[in-house]
Amino acid sequence: MKENSTVFERLKGREAIYSSGLFFQFVLLIALIILAVCTLFVSEFKVALQVLVVLLLLTMGFNNHTIFKRKGFTLLYIIAGFAFLFTTITG
Repeated sequence: MKENSTVFERLKGREAIYSSGLFFQFVLLIALIILAVCTLFVSEFKVALQVLVVLLLLTMGFNNHTIFKRKGFTLLYIIAGFAFLFTTITG
């Protein structure tokens, strides 16, 4: 496949799990933006915001590994996700 192909070209003929992974990432991103704005006014939403960041980073790592085949960024997203998870649990 071409190196500069679009997401839709990469998903053509693939299983539904790949497109649902991208949809889940999009939903998490929208929820993260909404919750970030809410956190400005109500500070109790901070923990929920951190959990959404963890879920988004792990989803991005999954999508990078399965769809885009970028191993370096996959590892970066997973390490960052677990680092945020650790700070959320301990903090």
